[in-house]
Order: sequence, then structure tokens, then C-alpha cells
Amino acid sequence: MILSRVSAGTWQQLAPIAGPAPKHSAHPGRVHVVQDGTAHQTQALLLTDAEAADWLAATAAGEI
Repeated sequence: MILSRVSAGTWQQLAPIAGPAPKHSAHPGRVHVVQDGTAHQTQALLLTDAEAADWLAATAAGEI
């Protein structure tokens, strides 16, 4: 499960086994991945719609 900027109540509903909700990070794109009852902070890609479309097109063309 991947959670980003959720309230403590939402965290407890979706990931109660992972313990209390972690503090929010000031870094854009930080999310928490909950795996096997443990929350791991990780960096997610922040792309505009145009950047995502370009990335998908390049991937499909085998350029990446």
C-alpha cells in the first residue's frame, strides 16, 4: 500500500498494523510504502501530465 499525506485517522483505518501515522515530510514527492506491517518512506516521481506522456512514449519506443 502506498500512502501520501493522509490524516492520522485515515492511516489508522488503512494501515493500523504499521503503527501510528508518520510525520509528514517537507520534501515534495515523499510517500510511505507499507509492506509487511512496516512503513518505509520513499521518494515518488513528480511528473506533469506532459512529462508522464513523454516518458511513456519513450518507454514504448524503447528509448529508456
